[in-house]
Amino acid sequence: MFDLKKLFKQKNYQINPLILKSIKTLNLTLNEFLLIVYFINEEPFLDLVKIKEVLGFSDEEILNIYSDLLTKGLIEVIVEKKDTKVSETISLELFYDKLVLNGKEDEKKNVDVFSKFEREFGRTLSPIEYERINSWISSGVSEEMITNALNEAVINGSPNVRYIDRIIYEWSKNKGNSEREEYKELFDYDWLGDSDE
Repeated sequence: MFDLKKLFKQKNYQINPLILKSIKTLNLTLNEFLLIVYFINEEPFLDLVKIKEVLGFSDEEILNIYSDLLTKGLIEVIVEKKDTKVSETISLELFYDKLVLNGKEDEKKNVDVFSKFEREFGRTLSPIEYERINSWISSGVSEEMITNALNEAVINGSPNVRYIDRIIYEWSKNKGNSEREEYKELFDYDWLGDSDE
C-alpha cells in the first residue's frame, strides 16, 4: 500500500527560497502555484483529465484557476497550426519574466538602502556594515523602518550601524514606529530650561 506519510518524510522535494519569495510578491494562490508547477513538471497543456488525476481539482476549479492565471498575465496560450492540426501550448514565459523582474526590483531596493547609508555616513560601507544591513533586509525589516532608523541616528549624532541596529530592535520590539513619537518628544524637551523651583 502507498504510504503518503513516508513519502513526505523523505523530504526530497525542494523549492528555492528566492522563488518562494518572488511567488509571494506575485500574489499567487496555492492552487494557482500548483497549476503552474504542473505545467512546468508535467506538460504545458490544458488536459483536464490529467490535471484532475495529478492535482485532484474538479473541472470547474481547473478552469477557474486557469482563467485567473491568464487574467493576471502569468501564462499565455500559444496556438500552433501544422497542416490541418491546431495545438495549444501553455507558455510560462510571462511568469518567468515577472519572477526575474521582481528579483531585480528587490536588488534595486537593496542598492538604494546601501547608497542612503553611504550618503549619510559620507563614506563607503565596511563589509561588516554591509552584512548587518543585509541581515535586516533578509530578516524582513522594511526599507522604511531601516531608513527611519538611519535618519533617527543622524539626528541624534550617532550615525553608526550598531546604534541603528539598537533602534531597529527597539522599534521591532514595540511593533513599528510608534515609539518614534515618544523619542521625538523626549529629545525635543527642554531639559535645562525646565525647573520646578
